[in-house]
Amino acid sequence: MKTNNRNRSAMKCIAMSVLLLGLQTAAFAGEGVGEKVLSLGARASYYTPRDADKGQWSPGAQARLHLSSAVGLEASIDYLKNDFGPLTTIKTYPVQASLLGYIIPGSVVSPFLLGGVGWYYTQVDGPAGYSNTTSRFGLHAGAGLEIMLNKSLSLDGTYRYVWRESLASKDANALDKSYEASGSMVTLALNLLF
Repeated sequence: MKTNNRNRSAMKCIAMSVLLLGLQTAAFAGEGVGEKVLSLGARASYYTPRDADKGQWSPGAQARLHLSSAVGLEASIDYLKNDFGPLTTIKTYPVQASLLGYIIPGSVVSPFLLGGVGWYYTQVDGPAGYSNTTSRFGLHAGAGLEIMLNKSLSLDGTYRYVWRESLASKDANALDKSYEASGSMVTLALNLLF
């Protein structure tokens, strides 16, 4: 338990240091958010299920296409792995597509709103060779902040709340699906801009 608290404290210190570094260098960036068309980034996600006491960090990647300095599209994938004893492993791959609306277009520090859809692939491996893969559709909405570090790097952080389709409506048509709150997701990403 103490190791988990130390890991959490270390991640908070790293995140705060990166944010402070970003704010310091943002003054010297020279270009604003959305002035470059494409960005690719590595990210860390912290996902907390709705009824959980704590969440879990996971690696991921994102790509952004800026249609203008005010509007962008984001595609992302993350990887979560949970071991339940020596015999059962659950791997989840959230794949999301988001529309980003920048509140202060072209600024070096720009907050934004986001919303979109996702597909959540889950693979369960269990004892005696058991393996099952399922996917569920979902929706998400949230907000974020992007900071230009220089002409070719940016740092961003987002918060999004996720709703996934209920298992009872999985095979229903799109208009008859029902969604249930599934949790919240926080991301931190370092992006290379082109």
